Amino acid sequence: MKFRNVLLYNRYRNILIQETKRYAGHSKWQNIKATKQENDSAKSQIFNTLSNKMKVAAIESGNPDPNTNPKLANLVGQAKKANMPMSTLKGILEKIKNAQTGNTHILPMHITKGPTFVMHIVTDKFLHVKCNIMHISKKFNIKVLESTAFSRLFDCVTTVTASKDCNLDSAMEDALIANAIDVEQIEDESGMCFKFKSEFLHPEKITTQLKNLGYTILSTENECIPTDVVEVTEQELLNINKFKQKLTSEIREIVKIEDNIASP
Repeated sequence: MKFRNVLLYNRYRNILIQETKRYAGHSKWQNIKATKQENDSAKSQIFNTLSNKMKVAAIESGNPDPNTNPKLANLVGQAKKANMPMSTLKGILEKIKNAQTGNTHILPMHITKGPTFVMHIVTDKFLHVKCNIMHISKKFNIKVLESTAFSRLFDCVTTVTASKDCNLDSAMEDALIANAIDVEQIEDESGMCFKFKSEFLHPEKITTQLKNLGYTILSTENECIPTDVVEVTEQELLNINKFKQKLTSEIREIVKIEDNIASP
């Protein structure tokens, strides 16, 4: 009887040890898997951010060629440093090159008692795109904001960055001729240049004049700068990032999304 008990004990002991090892291995695999998913998610977010910035740099300047678009070239360099696969990078540049052209629109949206978002959209079918955005936004409880309320929350400007062999005094005189709102001297990837402020969403009103005055247009940018910011929790920020990622991945006409969320 004692011998039989010893056999049973050893048998179940071995089974217990094997099960323990199996679950330990399973737990290790789960940890590795979770770490990989976290790294892949972070990498994907970086790639999506760079992709959107490249799209903006190409569309707002009207130049999808990184060889002649310094801002786009700089972003391509950042993508390579972030180890973006060449096939992915080439695919992004090809999509940008073949991107649909159209008018630039903005669509302000907000969360009740929360932050406001500004969708920058380039399309000739704005109402169709707007419906698609609203369909996705409804799932996140985000609604369209009235323009009157939006105007109190953001200061919107369009800037034109251009270069010319001259000083700031000459650029200021040229700004008056081109009917620009303001001008400042800056330094970017291409060296010293000038940033002219134009009527929001209508840079063409001064770009033609600047070209006639001998300037090389480097880029244009539409910006909505918040006049007041809103604090959000970590969980709210996580949901907001999911919302933005879903929009930009499914609606290619969105070139960028701005907001009035306070910096962490």
